[in-house]
Amino acid sequence: MFQTYDDVNRFLQLEHPGEMKMGLERMRAVLQKMQHPEKKLTCIHVAGTNGKGSVIAMLHAIFKEAGYTVGTFTSPYLECVTDHIHYQGEAIPHEKLQDILHKLKQPADEVKKEGYGSLSEFEAMTAAAFLYFAEEQPDICLIEAGLGGLTDATNVITPLVSVITSIGYDHMNILGRTLAEIAHHKAGIIKEGVPVITAVKKQEPKEVIINTAKKVAAPLECAGMTYQTERTAVKQRGQEVFYVTTQDDKKGPYPLSMLGAHQVDNAGIVVMTIEALNRRYGFTISEEALTNGLQKASWSGRFEYVAAPFPLLVDGAHNPESMTALLQTLRDHAPKTRFHILFGALQDKDVHEMLTPLEEVALSITFTDFSHHRAQKGEMLRAQCSLSETYYEKDWHEAIRRWLQKGSQTEPLLLTGSLYFIAEVRSYLLQKISEMNV
Repeated sequence: MFQTYDDVNRFLQLEHPGEMKMGLERMRAVLQKMQHPEKKLTCIHVAGTNGKGSVIAMLHAIFKEAGYTVGTFTSPYLECVTDHIHYQGEAIPHEKLQDILHKLKQPADEVKKEGYGSLSEFEAMTAAAFLYFAEEQPDICLIEAGLGGLTDATNVITPLVSVITSIGYDHMNILGRTLAEIAHHKAGIIKEGVPVITAVKKQEPKEVIINTAKKVAAPLECAGMTYQTERTAVKQRGQEVFYVTTQDDKKGPYPLSMLGAHQVDNAGIVVMTIEALNRRYGFTISEEALTNGLQKASWSGRFEYVAAPFPLLVDGAHNPESMTALLQTLRDHAPKTRFHILFGALQDKDVHEMLTPLEEVALSITFTDFSHHRAQKGEMLRAQCSLSETYYEKDWHEAIRRWLQKGSQTEPLLLTGSLYFIAEVRSYLLQKISEMNV
């Protein structure tokens, strides 16, 4: 059984577990030894600071409605390492992952002996996804970049469409200190002649994307330039409603189940991506499939209300931009609600900038530790918070059990911060709620 990266490490005997290894030489070398499975795939490549998973969730739902078979590769995984790789909405079976990793082991060992170094866990899972999809041959593969784009392990594909969702301050120790430097990495997924769709709004990173696309003659669809996404004031039954306007047409109204202005921006990208596929590549995705897919799309751990004895919201707002988006969505959809908050974050995050918007909706904030090797200690997180009602709970399991024991008397609870933290807590929480309902 493969549950975590540790299981993958042990099976492949990888060196320096947990290390982020950038660069494409190692990936290209190992894929060459496996007859380039990535070249047998039809792909859409998605990069960006925030919104990648949401865009992929929307696209997947639309393709499903239209009758296409779909493979998805996303990160980080939420409950189990197999969650990285899905075919037709189902995670790769454990026995199939073992078979794929067995095929990968010899090429990975050979690459290491040839001086390229050991694969990282992410590189191994990326290669495994390509092998699996090459066997299953889905009609379309939706591939999420892990970190940046230019030197990310996924950037060995030539997709039908390249998507850059948004650009903000994150992973600055690797991608750079300015938005232009970060945009340079994200724009690295742009390929010669391949259409690019982006909703990047800030001028500095937008110019990098525009210039990169021009250099390689990549047709560009850019929000605010070639198309507009209009979010209406009317929200129907807990949904967003929006239009997309181009030079030639106004599309919509579209219903969107994933809430927030930022999700409307993501949905605009999706509408333009579907249009590019239909117009340029002969896909036959109807307006009905597009509308139904947007209405049905969901993404676990992102503004997710969990069925519990009390109001319980889970959101993986893991950087300042996503935390600001969370605050705005709460203002729009729960304007009078204040929460007790359980929070965990990684060491490389701008925690002060994350906490500033969070404090506006907090009754209290409990800071905690979690098991990721880059997790920041809860006590250090607490020291950066200006709210009066703050607590430190070393073991977040205790905090969860305490809230669950109070049952319906518990005030609204928000679990937020690192996606790795959310993955741990959400899995445990769902298990405990299930036990309560037995």
